[in-house]
Amino acid sequence: MEPNQYKYMFEVEDKHWWYVGNHEMFLQLLQKHKVLKDDISVLDAGCGTGKWLEILKQTNRISETGIDYQEIALDFAKTRGDLNLKIGDINKPIFPESSFDLITTFDVICNTNVSDPLAVSNFHTWLKKDGHLLLTVPAYKFLLSKHDEMVHQNKRYTKKQINKLLEDNGFEIVALSYCVCLLFPVAVIKRTLDKIFSSKETEHNEVKLPLNMINQFFLWIMRIENFLMRYVSMSFGLSVMVLAKKKT
Repeated sequence: MEPNQYKYMFEVEDKHWWYVGNHEMFLQLLQKHKVLKDDISVLDAGCGTGKWLEILKQTNRISETGIDYQEIALDFAKTRGDLNLKIGDINKPIFPESSFDLITTFDVICNTNVSDPLAVSNFHTWLKKDGHLLLTVPAYKFLLSKHDEMVHQNKRYTKKQINKLLEDNGFEIVALSYCVCLLFPVAVIKRTLDKIFSSKETEHNEVKLPLNMINQFFLWIMRIENFLMRYVSMSFGLSVMVLAKKKT
C-alpha cells in the first residue's frame, strides 16, 4: 500500500462508516458462532494501523499478535496502546504450527505481492486444531479502480472463488457471504465515474471522511445490513466475507 494510504486510514478509522460498519459486522459474526472468547490467541494478518486489534482487546481478554509488511503501518498501530506487533510477510512460514485459535485478515490476500494459495495454506498451518479464519476480500474484477492501484491490490473475487480457495487448502466453510450489499449501487456508480474522469494524482484518498450527515446515513445503512446478515447471506456486494474452520 502507498505510505500515504496508511495515514488516510489512521485518520478516519474510528469514525468512517466503512470501518465502523465492517468492524461491527466482524464482531457480530465471531460472536454469533462463539469464536471470540477470553484467553484465545489471535493473529491479525495485515493489521494495518491497528484499529481492529484495539477493538478485539477492548471486547475480550485475548493474546494478540498483529503483523504487517510495512513499518509505517506498525508505527501508526503502536499509538493505539500496548499491542504485540511485528513486521511479517504472510507468504513466509513465520510462525510455528498451531500457534493461534483465530486468524483475521481483511483485504490482504488480494495484495499484488501475496500468493493467495500460499498465504491461506500458511494460515491453515498456523491455526490450532479447530481454529478459525475470518477473511475478507474485495469483490468482482470489474470494480478494479484507482483505489485498488493505490493500495496495491490487483485481485478481486467471487464467493465461488473464495469457497474453492479455502476448501482446497484444508478449510471447512462456516459462513460465506457478500457484504456491503445495500450500498453496492452507489459504489458502482462512483467507480464508473472515477474511471471516466480518471486522474494521475498520487494523493488519491477514497477513505476521506464525508460530511457527518452522509457518514451517519451510510453507517445507518451498514447497520441495517448487519442486522439482516444475522439471518441471510447476501447475493452480491462490495466484499466477500468468510468464516472458516481448520479441518484436521
